[in-house]
Amino acid sequence: MTHSTDATAGQQPPATVFGLWADPVLVLALSAAWVALAIVFNGEPAIDRAISSWFYAAADCPKGASTLACGTFPAAASAFWSLLRNLFHYLPIGAAVVVAAVLGREIAAGRGFDFARTRFAATALAALVIGPGLLVNGLLKDHWGRPRPASTDLFGGDLPFVPAGQWSDACPNNCSFVSGEASSIFWLVCLIPLLPERHRRAGAITIVAVAVFTSALRIAFGGHYLSDVVLGALSTLIVFAALAVLVEAVARTVIPQRS
Repeated sequence: MTHSTDATAGQQPPATVFGLWADPVLVLALSAAWVALAIVFNGEPAIDRAISSWFYAAADCPKGASTLACGTFPAAASAFWSLLRNLFHYLPIGAAVVVAAVLGREIAAGRGFDFARTRFAATALAALVIGPGLLVNGLLKDHWGRPRPASTDLFGGDLPFVPAGQWSDACPNNCSFVSGEASSIFWLVCLIPLLPERHRRAGAITIVAVAVFTSALRIAFGGHYLSDVVLGALSTLIVFAALAVLVEAVARTVIPQRS
């Protein structure tokens, strides 16, 4: 007689652990979307300028001003919106602590790489480090040189506007391309399979809504363009999906399949 337990569930065909996340087609589709959108935003920079202008309050420039425009992004000066931004900013950190606790519990219970939840938690943490950590904040933001909207002469700053994806030396570090906060908050989307099945639908809707809203705040604050948040979000999803494919491919190779 066969009993269904967490241990035996961890020995099911590994592709079921991540669902669609472990599908190579998804990795290709997300990567193609990233490239296509980068080309569109680069070729049509008016999209970024127009969306950011919705949140910009222009003002009369003083005599002798060197900038093309004067004004502010009012949301950035709002205590309420700033409080929300700070709260959402720390959500991925809190979630990472929970995922790390889950991973530690499974390892302490003797459930290794052959257990579904262990693989998923380890992959999620690795994606957070590689995606938002190394790729976005370590490479792109510090070396691509795109000035943030509020720093450009289009929106009261003194630096030039640079289209999405175009390398520049106008910004020395912590620049606009791509959004670190968008890449981090959209990492939460990767965690949806960890939610209890009965709450997964509501949880998924809530997570996506929070991720979109948090990313929109970065545009409203003049911290990023639309292209920065869209491409930042996709970057993390691509990294997680690629790691899921790799992990499950290795799992199918090294874990004995049991009926």
